[in-house]
Amino acid sequence: MNSIPVRAYENQVKEGLFARARNVFWLAPMAGITDVCFRQLMDEMNAGVLISELVSAKGLFYNSEKTRKMMRVHPNGKSITGIQLFGESAEDIIQASELVEATGADFVDINLGCPVKKVVKKGCGAALLRDPAYLETFLSTIKRGIRIPLTVKMRTGWNEEELTIHECVQAAYNSGCEWVAIHGRTRAQGYEGKADWNLIAEVKANAKIPVIGNGDIRNAGQARKRLAESKVDAVMIGRGALRNPGIFNECIGSKTETSCLDIIRRYQKSLQEFYDTRYALIMLRKFSAWLAFGNPGAAKFRKSMFECLTSAEVMEKVEAFFQNEKPLPFNDNEEFMMGGHG
Repeated sequence: MNSIPVRAYENQVKEGLFARARNVFWLAPMAGITDVCFRQLMDEMNAGVLISELVSAKGLFYNSEKTRKMMRVHPNGKSITGIQLFGESAEDIIQASELVEATGADFVDINLGCPVKKVVKKGCGAALLRDPAYLETFLSTIKRGIRIPLTVKMRTGWNEEELTIHECVQAAYNSGCEWVAIHGRTRAQGYEGKADWNLIAEVKANAKIPVIGNGDIRNAGQARKRLAESKVDAVMIGRGALRNPGIFNECIGSKTETSCLDIIRRYQKSLQEFYDTRYALIMLRKFSAWLAFGNPGAAKFRKSMFECLTSAEVMEKVEAFFQNEKPLPFNDNEEFMMGGHG
């Protein structure tokens, strides 16, 4: 962090939004996962920063109740929370940011990483990486039009022939963003292959803005190693937090030990607070199945989850399956939910 003697950068780290981060181990945004309940759970588990799943600015304009629910922020959180948006125009993002601000969120995060066709064909997500000059104009317009801080999450480029990450990070800096989070894959890679942490480290060494590294962090040891070796300002953890929700406690050296049962009970309580009975059941079944992954009998347990018709049935099976077990370690050679959105 001391390799670039740029006062503006130093001020962002010491005085800006970054300085409000609880610690340097952050929850990465994941589609269909980092909703208000999962974020609340990760807040309780000491995640340094929380970011929502991807929210469509257009969806908010059509008064989509489902889209607005994706932006809910749990009360009395200890970690700062951002809402991640995507939109076809800067004006769309600016309008949506007013609704974000009304939720009590601390910042707006712009998605520049989503590889999904229906997103990029509209010029959103990773498509914005193809023209760094336009990206700077796009972000600068948004920055001037909103009242809360602006951050971005991006990939390394469109493909190996279009690695525009250096230019896009400079664009984010020029436009006044608080930080840049980098998922170390190109759009063409999707969620396959390995994240390029050497490139993330190279970008960090030349950046004038805080850089957050993301990609393939499966356990606390890896998180600390990536932080130290790449010299990034913080790291984001995605699927590793699904497999082991206590990963943030482990990253900061907390001695708190939490069983799968305790984690699921906490999550169920939050679901009951924020959702109707039907949707709470759907999310509880999914979450319990994630935690079971890798355990003996997990396949049979997952099948039984989706046969349950009530949350009470789910919890009965959960009690029998987990007893007092802790989440299993996430091995390097193991595929687990090869997805997300950036």
